Amino acid sequence: MSASPDVLRTKAQVESLAMQAVVKGKETPDTTWKEVVEVASVSATGAGFFIARECQVGTIVAVMLPLPDELRCYDHDKDLYRVLGLVQHCQPLSGEGLSGYHVGVAFVGKHAPESYKENPKQNYKICGMNENGLWKIAEARAPFKVRRHLRYWTGVDLYLALIDAHRDALKGEKTSTENISRNGAAVFSSLDVSVGDRVKFICEKYDFSGLAVVCNHQVAGDGKQRLHLQFVENSFPIEKLDHTKLKADKN
Repeated sequence: MSASPDVLRTKAQVESLAMQAVVKGKETPDTTWKEVVEVASVSATGAGFFIARECQVGTIVAVMLPLPDELRCYDHDKDLYRVLGLVQHCQPLSGEGLSGYHVGVAFVGKHAPESYKENPKQNYKICGMNENGLWKIAEARAPFKVRRHLRYWTGVDLYLALIDAHRDALKGEKTSTENISRNGAAVFSSLDVSVGDRVKFICEKYDFSGLAVVCNHQVAGDGKQRLHLQFVENSFPIEKLDHTKLKADKN
């Protein structure tokens, strides 16, 4: 099953247009903040935007934006689409005269968990997909910490496929990792994806197949795009790698 030309064309148009969104967050159950942001990229499952305020990875923010009907999972008759986003990455902007952050969120639906209403600083993690194709979340035991698991700098051959809400492949490619850990990987890729998109990570050599969320994508000095992926349902079998030939770190 593949996406319709209308959906693909709409996504391309959205990413090429200057779009603004309203992002809201909570410090406490009674204290809120709001900011109008510039949207950098958007899809049916996530968005990236520029914001002055730092957003903690693992927390929830509300995003309101004029998303095309084809990319919505609900509220098709409203001018603005209101969706909750789980912060996947927050990076300071670099460069002369630049300030603020680039934030990527994965869309998790319309209604917040009860625990968020009691504690807006509660951290969450993605644990699967809902029936409507948006991400399912669960409470995290502790705040997000960078590199909680060792990552190994090795090239693991794999097939990476962008998938839809029904887990049908839209497009894919053969590629390899730059590094990999039990819970995620950095993968060289030419796929046109956005933060929050769903991909299937298939590695025949290590008998691994799993759903992953795109947490970030960037182009390094070598001109190659890297996708930073978080495995959602399964953990990669790190124990099968030849550790005598690997370099590992937590940086």
